[in-house]
Parts: sequence; C-alpha cells; structure tokens
Amino acid sequence: MTGKVTVRMVAEAAQVSLATVSRVLNNDPHVHTTTRTRVIRCAQQLGYRLEPGNGRRIIALVLPDGGDLRGYGGPLLANLRAEISMRKYRTELIGNTDIEILNDRVVSGAISLSLERTLPAAWADQCTLPLVMINFAGDHLNHIYTVRSDGEQGIELALNHLWQKGHRKIAYLSDQGREHELELCSRRYPAFRRLMAAHGEPDPPEFFHIGNWPQDGSILRRLRETRTTALLCVGEPIGIALTRNLQKAGVRIPEDFSLLAMEYPSVSENLVPSHTTLAQNFKRLASEAVNLLEKIMNHSPGLKDIDIPYTLIERESVLDISRRGPDGAAPPPSGS
Repeated sequence: MTGKVTVRMVAEAAQVSLATVSRVLNNDPHVHTTTRTRVIRCAQQLGYRLEPGNGRRIIALVLPDGGDLRGYGGPLLANLRAEISMRKYRTELIGNTDIEILNDRVVSGAISLSLERTLPAAWADQCTLPLVMINFAGDHLNHIYTVRSDGEQGIELALNHLWQKGHRKIAYLSDQGREHELELCSRRYPAFRRLMAAHGEPDPPEFFHIGNWPQDGSILRRLRETRTTALLCVGEPIGIALTRNLQKAGVRIPEDFSLLAMEYPSVSENLVPSHTTLAQNFKRLASEAVNLLEKIMNHSPGLKDIDIPYTLIERESVLDISRRGPDGAAPPPSGS
C-alpha cells in the first residue's frame, strides 16, 4: 500500500494544499503546529513513507527518563548513532515521556533504549510510528518488535563456565527487584533456576536484590550459610558496586567468592581483580535494531524478534576450585 499512496492523497486527507504537505515534509517551522500534526498523522494513517525533502530519513532514539545511560546504555547509544549515520539517516533524541512530540515531526521510525514498562502501551496509544525495542518486550499487535541480548543463552554460558571451574553453590544477584526481574523479556532468572535444577541444584541460594546493599552484613551471612562459592551478578553496574562492598567487608575476590558479572566496557577489565564477564554485542544489537526498523518501515513480511548471543570474557575474578574436596578445602600437596 505504501507505494500507492501519493502526496496528493495525503493533502486531500489532511484538507491542505500540496505546497503545505511539502513544507511539512521539510520541517518548515512556519507551518502551524495543528496543521503539521494533521498532515503527519494523515500520512502515517495512509501508510505514506515520511521522508524529508532531502531524502534523509530521521530515526528517533527514545532514551530513559533523566537520560540515565549507565552500564550498557552509553555504548549502545554510541553504536546506534554510528549505525544510523552510516546508513545516511539522521538521529533525533527524545525522552520516553516526550514521545507525543514525534507526531509533530517528520520521523520515519524509532528505536527505544528505555526499559520503562509502560512505554509499549503508551506508544500504541500516542504514536503510529514503527518502533523497535532493545532488551524489552514489544507488542506485535501494534507492530512493536524487539532486538535483545539472549538472556537464557547468556545465563547458560555463565553457568557452564562456573561449573567447569568446580562451583556448585552459585548465588544470583540483581540490581532489579525479584518481581521486575521475572518480567524481563530476557528470562534470565527463570533460566538460572531451570539450569541449576537440571545440574542437580533444584534449590540454589536465594535471589538477592542488592540495589541498596544492606550495611548489617545480612547478605554476606546468608551467602556463607548456604556455602556459596560463586556470585552471578546481572546488570552492568552491579558487579562494580558489589566488589566495592565486599572489599569493605574484608571479603576477597576470588579467594572467598568467585564473581562473574556483566561487562561494563572500559571498566570491567580495569578493576582489581579484573572481572570475568558476560558481554553484550552492542554493535550487532545496533545493526539488527536498524535492520528490523527498516523492515517495518518498508512493510516487509516475516517480521520477528531477534536474539543476539552473549560472549564470555574470562579474566581474574573466577577461581578454579575443581580440585577442592567436598568441604571446599584445597587438596593436599602432591606426595603427602
């Protein structure tokens, strides 16, 4: 249908002249806001491909409230902007609470870095633009699709590494509350429980929410009571905060607890000890997100969500205890 829709049809639907449509498509600031909005919405509803007069599409990047891009957000944004520029498009940055302003702009589609739970519903209610979510569930009924790092594959990769190093009592620590963690499209915590059970640990050490590390030592006591030997930390900033809190408590990594965290670019490798991590492929996340958005904008068939695998980077924070005895003690010296 997109190829059959003409500027004249848009003008007739919006009850304006061809010249007015042309000015709107070129983002002429002299067009009245009400007229601009009517033209753009009519074009979107008709399926007309919104492109500026110079032919350079504009892709909006939806950022979280307050522009918080800690952890993976900063590298992901940098890779998205580079990918969009390489394809000769332009970028417009907006906050996830300002999405309604896109109805007044000649924007071809959007990619969201926000993890705000209400965004897909708000988008379906307020916007008709194509949207791709990164690391957050979409809404196929409203043509919102997802590109995400494969949480289940990543957790399996991490656990296999820890199991090979002799660890069986592995605790799961998150910077998200338990309920929010269960809602994530990555399904990483259910995967952790399922894989631990399959490996003979049906009741692993409990879920630990350490968004605010308690100063009473309660988490550390529970880790010791469950004879935990390894900590699996999800969320890029959490491994850094956890390392600091453990060191303040006199805990040594990896001698007392091994730690496997999420890769925080340019930081994880410079910690002491340097962290063994699961790394998201930011370049591929960006590339696949733009690819998927182009397919939606072009009304391509066979649209589907895309999973991107993690990679494991081995450094110094995981200790090999595979030769220890069942009580966790080191083996006796050879020849004794």
